[in-house]
Amino acid sequence: MDDKVKAIARPAATRSLREAIRQARLEEAGRLDQTADLRDSEMARLELLKGELESVFADLPAQDDRFQLALVPSRPARLWIDLFTYAAIDDSSGAYLFVRNSENGRRTLFSSTNVGEVADRITSHMAREIVRRERQEAALLEPSRREEKLVAEEGSAGAGAGVVIAAFVIGLLTGAAGLFAAVWLTVP
Repeated sequence: MDDKVKAIARPAATRSLREAIRQARLEEAGRLDQTADLRDSEMARLELLKGELESVFADLPAQDDRFQLALVPSRPARLWIDLFTYAAIDDSSGAYLFVRNSENGRRTLFSSTNVGEVADRITSHMAREIVRRERQEAALLEPSRREEKLVAEEGSAGAGAGVVIAAFVIGLLTGAAGLFAAVWLTVP
């Protein structure tokens, strides 16, 4: 029975704070190495995706400043496509995530482990955004074209406005003359 008690209760001399600190530092170093390896892996995979997209970004129109390919070594690392969308690596599955930030939170637009599929989806997204912007700019130009058309129509309708003003003045003079005649005839 004494052997069991001795096995359970170790002498105080075997407990050492220095040894516990050394063990904690070793565990932390192992975790940091694992985290650094994970971060390096994420950065390398996003660099690969960036390489796939560089030719797409080279084809952008010069006046289009919405898209900027920027790899940011944050946690998690992100490859920014524009102000609201970026690519990242999913911690649990290791898949590429194509994410859009909005006022309602983050939304994953696409997820795949294949870098080519993600690059194709990002290219398609950029093309749709460019077409949407062109449509909006055309809609903004339409009202000015309508205004030009209305001004041209008003120019041709200017002669009609002169007739209306002349009719109003004639009616005003006729009414004043009638009122003057009524007063002249009724006064003794």
